[in-house]
Amino acid sequence: MKTFITTIIILLTGCNLFAQNTMTISRENNQEIKTIFKKEKRDGFYGAFSAGYSPIDNKDGMTFSSRGCWIMDHFFSIGVGGTGFINELDEIGLGYYSNSNSDNDLNLAGGYGGIILEPIAFPLKPVHLSFPILVGAGAVGSFKNYDYFSTYYVDDFFWVIEPQAELEINFTRWLRFAVYAGYRYTSELNITDISKNALRGYSAGVTIKMGKF
Repeated sequence: MKTFITTIIILLTGCNLFAQNTMTISRENNQEIKTIFKKEKRDGFYGAFSAGYSPIDNKDGMTFSSRGCWIMDHFFSIGVGGTGFINELDEIGLGYYSNSNSDNDLNLAGGYGGIILEPIAFPLKPVHLSFPILVGAGAVGSFKNYDYFSTYYVDDFFWVIEPQAELEINFTRWLRFAVYAGYRYTSELNITDISKNALRGYSAGVTIKMGKF
């Protein structure tokens, strides 16, 4: 009888020690430090081209943009990009009517570029959202006639912050299409007969992205 009881005690003690070791190992695994830069993350990259509409100095304007970004584990990308713009589409034959409220005949053209930070929501879904933000600087010039670009020169420089929201569709593993809307906020301009806030305003358009997503 004593031998049987001793055997039961030894077995219970062994099971208890094994359970304690297992719990300790489990706790250690659960307490593993989580890091942003992990070995198993999946990175990618893409290049994008955009075309859009934006009112500039109360006149119809067009924007053309491009950017290149590195995608970190699907959910965030960082890169560089730039945008060119021009207003008064009626004068160059691309508008149907004029909504100009300006008392001058000056037109604007220029460009800006900078760093792009882009959080991406639900990137693995076929339809998802991204939120690119451009922070940078640019230059703008004014002139009266598009037929004489040789007289064009820079009138002023400005800094810009442009947040956007994009609704993206994954066509293939390397091709995405998006529609976007955003707001361009710039420093005040110092150009005669041009509003100080001429470049501030919304924009909307389409984007094509190609790369390794």
